[in-house]
Amino acid sequence: MGVGKSTLGATLSARLGRRHRDSDADITRLFEAAGSAIAARHGVPYLHELEGGVLLGALADPEPLVISAAASVVERPAVREALTTTAFVIVLHAPADVLASRQQADLARSSHRRPVDLDQLEALIARREPLLAQVADLQIDGTNPTASIVDELLMPS
Repeated sequence: MGVGKSTLGATLSARLGRRHRDSDADITRLFEAAGSAIAARHGVPYLHELEGGVLLGALADPEPLVISAAASVVERPAVREALTTTAFVIVLHAPADVLASRQQADLARSSHRRPVDLDQLEALIARREPLLAQVADLQIDGTNPTASIVDELLMPS
């Protein structure tokens, strides 16, 4: 959704020396199509089901991982349960206008994405925020630079 989960996950996993799993990359690898193409072909609810299944698979891996998961997964009760019992969850937040701007930049690079509707994005954020709060161990401002976020996460307490 443009909050920076993939960039943060990759940077954090490199600093921790752990393998990184990214739901977008996993979807592309497993289904040989980008999530945006799957959504265009089969619908967004179908894509969200795939994203939830991919995350559950990653959470079942016995190896300690850094996982960058799609925000849609929080809408599935089974995924929320798995997150609260098996993972340390960091939720990135950014205002709708920032997300829309980032998504517009992505739109220029993808033939499958649709234009961003700010009202729909704000409604989506409002629907998911309480669910994300249920699973979050830590909530972070996703507008900060990635390096600063990682430095803060790894700073000794």
